[in-house]
Amino acid sequence: MKNKINELAQKNSADNILFTGKAETFYLSAAEFDGFWILALKDEIYALCSKMTQNQVKEFFSGQDVKIYAGDSLSKSVVEILKEKRVCVLTVDSKYMSASDFLLIKSRLEAENISLFVKHAITDAIRIVKSAAEIEKLKKACSIVSEVCDQIREEVKPGLCELDIHYRILELFAKNKVKESFTPIVAAGKNSANPHHASSNYKISQNDIIMTDIGCIYEGYCSDLTRTYFLGNINGVQKTVWDTVKNAQSAAINEIKAGRPICQADAAARKIIEAAGYKDNFIHTTGHGVGIEIHEMPSLAANAEGVFLTHMAVTVEPGIYIEGKFGVRIEDTVCVTQSGCEILTSAKY
Repeated sequence: MKNKINELAQKNSADNILFTGKAETFYLSAAEFDGFWILALKDEIYALCSKMTQNQVKEFFSGQDVKIYAGDSLSKSVVEILKEKRVCVLTVDSKYMSASDFLLIKSRLEAENISLFVKHAITDAIRIVKSAAEIEKLKKACSIVSEVCDQIREEVKPGLCELDIHYRILELFAKNKVKESFTPIVAAGKNSANPHHASSNYKISQNDIIMTDIGCIYEGYCSDLTRTYFLGNINGVQKTVWDTVKNAQSAAINEIKAGRPICQADAAARKIIEAAGYKDNFIHTTGHGVGIEIHEMPSLAANAEGVFLTHMAVTVEPGIYIEGKFGVRIEDTVCVTQSGCEILTSAKY
């Protein structure tokens, strides 16, 4: 933890940083529970907690060079420590701190003449590249979600409703002793035209199109996978759209390689979809980073800056959505390599 904090302090020219979000505290400490903050001063690291979580925090940080500070209010504890250590400036992350906590911290620091310096996405800059251990966890999460996706595909039949499939997905995750990384999306028939459809009582019929977008968390790391398939016959327009999306995904994947501009992946997918006449039906980016959070940096967007780096983990998920009719999205999670990328998800297409 100390090495990560030192790197963040150096990158942000900040000696004193407060980390409040679960994504931050997990990344720094590997603690999968929340309810505590990390206050990193120039020479000391504190785990701030309430008395309710004190025992849990003490047990987790036992043997580590971390001081436990339990109090009635986390924000009050921050100020008490800063006053005691005569610290004049504190840096916080606006991305992960709630508005209420920010306003409370701000007012308490102002009352003590302590300056508050606000930055955005402090940990994101180093989280964007995964370690070998992180990649192994991502691979396991992707393996589990791929198996679940294939199992669901075998079980889907006419008469089931979207919620039947939704809860079966959660059941299979539970059997694998993992949690969902986001609420499963099961969209059938015309509901598939809504990218983030909420699973409903819509009953599936023969020849329906079915889109499932699912992910799980393994030891703190997320997977993300979407498949669109047909229960029975597929008509000509549907096949054209499905083939177009799959070709667009393949084109984007071919552009993912360490050193290449991130925006080229989106451009490659968009070029194929536009050429097929569906420019206005591709209504989101081509993908996003994935790791501790289901949506991380980078964004595979047309205006994305920077290049792909070795060991970035991203999704590739182009889609075409025809309002009132149907939609197709195909998504895989991949890891960037020097020679291209490794596809981590393996569910059948």
